[in-house]
Amino acid sequence: MTSSGADDVPASTRVIRQVADREAVEPMRLDPPLNDVVDPDALDNLFERTAPGGYVLFEYCGYAVRVESDGSVHVEAAADAESPPPAELREE
Repeated sequence: MTSSGADDVPASTRVIRQVADREAVEPMRLDPPLNDVVDPDALDNLFERTAPGGYVLFEYCGYAVRVESDGSVHVEAAADAESPPPAELREE
């Protein structure tokens, strides 16, 4: 599942929405909350200071989450994805 960063919705909100949709729960019911895994404010602000082409990769609620430098968010079952480290920033 992927969402675009073009809609002015912060990346952290898009991550929460996509994972909640996959889990068929309300976003506030996700356990653990996103801020137990990654700092949402840092995630939202990260690419303002990073060169184009980078991304953040982390695992959340059993999903591999990749946030691209353009703000797009990709969520897939962790078993279907490369095994990401706890949190990783890469520049391409």
